Amino acid sequence: MKKAIAIALILVISFGLVACGGGGKDSIVGKWALEVKDADMEGKMVYEFTKDGKLKISVDTGNEEVDKLMNALYSAIEMTYVAKDGKLTINSNDPTFEPQDSTPYTIEGDTLKFGDISMKRVK
Repeated sequence: MKKAIAIALILVISFGLVACGGGGKDSIVGKWALEVKDADMEGKMVYEFTKDGKLKISVDTGNEEVDKLMNALYSAIEMTYVAKDGKLTINSNDPTFEPQDSTPYTIEGDTLKFGDISMKRVK
């Protein structure tokens, strides 16, 4: 009886770890903020990499009207990503979005870097 309970507990814990996979500190899964300061916009863009390989982008400029418009535009774009072996590939259904193919990325602490972009993990 004790063996059966021990085996059942091991299986439950194992399935729990597999289901939670990809969410560790060194995982790209989660939300990352990019501070933006240019002539057109000042604020931050938040990239959310989901466990199912989707990328969602949102904007926070502090201007409710601008944010609503920009976020509506970004929500209409379907984006996907693959992060594997230290390389990031991003694709989109929007022909104006230039895909990123096998761009090297690193995660150091709470900082994600790929290409010329450096983002901080949103907690």
